[in-house]
Amino acid sequence: MKYSKNRKLGRETQHRFSTLRSLSTSLIENESIKTTLPKAKELVKYVSKIITKAKRGDLSSRRMVLKDIKSSLAISKLFGPLSDRFKDRPGGYTRIYKLGRRISDGSEMAIVKFVE
Repeated sequence: MKYSKNRKLGRETQHRFSTLRSLSTSLIENESIKTTLPKAKELVKYVSKIITKAKRGDLSSRRMVLKDIKSSLAISKLFGPLSDRFKDRPGGYTRIYKLGRRISDGSEMAIVKFVE
C-alpha cells in the first residue's frame, strides 16, 4: 500500500496548488475562513510553512513567499503584524474548528482561524 503525503482533493496538481494558494491568501487577509475539512487540513500544512518563512523576514524568504502569495495586501500583513504575532511561537499557527456536515452534499465543514 502506497502512502500519499498530501490529499489530492479531487484535483490535478496545478489546480490543487492554485486552490491552496487562494485559500491561504484569503486566510491571511481575513484571518478566518470556512471551507471543507480536507481542504482545511491541507491548508494548515501549507500556511504554516509560509508563516515560518515569513518569520525570518529576509529578502530570500520574502521572494519564496511571493511565489505562493500574489496579493500585496496579504504580503504586507504577513510580513507585518502576523510575523510579529508569531515571532516567539515555534509552530501551530492555526486552529481548525469542525462545524458539522453541509446540508446540500453532506461534506464536513470547518473554520480555519489563526491562533491569538
